[in-house]
Amino acid sequence: MLYSIKSKHLNLIIILFLFILFSFFYAKEYFLYHTWIAKTNSNFVDVKKSLSDFSFDKIREIDWLEIYNTPDKNLLKLLVEKIRNAKTRVYIEAYIFTEKDLRDALIKAKKSWIDVKVEMEKNVYMAGNLNKNTYNELIKNNIEVVWSDSSDYSLNHSKFFIIDDEVVLSTWNFSYSMFTKNRDFILFINDKIILKSLLENFLLDFKKERDFVYDDNLVLSPFFSREKIEFLLKNAKSDIKLYFPYFEDDVLLKILEDKLNSWTNIEIVTDKNNERVNELKNIWYKIKVLDKYTEHAKAILIDWTYLYLWSINFSTYSLDKNKETWIIIKDKNIVSKFLDIYKEDFKE
Repeated sequence: MLYSIKSKHLNLIIILFLFILFSFFYAKEYFLYHTWIAKTNSNFVDVKKSLSDFSFDKIREIDWLEIYNTPDKNLLKLLVEKIRNAKTRVYIEAYIFTEKDLRDALIKAKKSWIDVKVEMEKNVYMAGNLNKNTYNELIKNNIEVVWSDSSDYSLNHSKFFIIDDEVVLSTWNFSYSMFTKNRDFILFINDKIILKSLLENFLLDFKKERDFVYDDNLVLSPFFSREKIEFLLKNAKSDIKLYFPYFEDDVLLKILEDKLNSWTNIEIVTDKNNERVNELKNIWYKIKVLDKYTEHAKAILIDWTYLYLWSINFSTYSLDKNKETWIIIKDKNIVSKFLDIYKEDFKE
């Protein structure tokens, strides 16, 4: 009996000792982890609320931006020059990064004491090792480079630069063919709000921290992609113009069919390898296959006013699983330049 009582006391002492030991070493981490979970959940709710209140009126005019299109080798020279002239930082988020001049410009920037950070996709679809050489070269030259974190999304399909305080956002991958063969769009943006949102988004992902960034002019997938694109398409009043290489989402296709039946004019520029061209033509879309270039751009123009440029493809996988970066623009000059290119491609 006495042995039993002593044994119970000993067990209690051991449990108390282990509890104190756990508290000493792990209590802070435990507290911080659950604080982070609570903050993340709260931010998720805030973003959902912002999405539910989203309207065309929330889209503001961006302070300064320029739009360019490819193919254009001069754009490669311009980007290289911007990297070489960087004063403080060059941050890059890329799906495909194989362009050697851009890579070499980053290495030179690092040697000039510029803060260079790169995040790349490790498992490019059907080309798993495509980014490996660039990754190894950057590591060899002491550049901070990480593979994207796949715990929150399937593939990181984003494509943007932050060079000092300028954002370079595009529909293209960082490959030589983009500058020589592809129809793509690239935006140069100087806007403090866009910079703040994309910088926060990049650093969260670079550090593999899960959180949610919201901006009415941006869509940062994968968590809230579908809501905004469905809103834009459903609320078009009279005209929708689209660029896409392929179309693999039945929900969006149904929305476009409904808009067509309500007498909305819909025009599409797509790639010659799009297997659903005949199907889309049978639905009476006005559709043009771009033979001159590889059509890689992803864009929507709503009612000649709201321009949607993005990294995302019109597919269920891209909408719901990938990490993507999009921007919504309300700028007459930019829309006018975009329309000039679109009209030329549509009649090509």
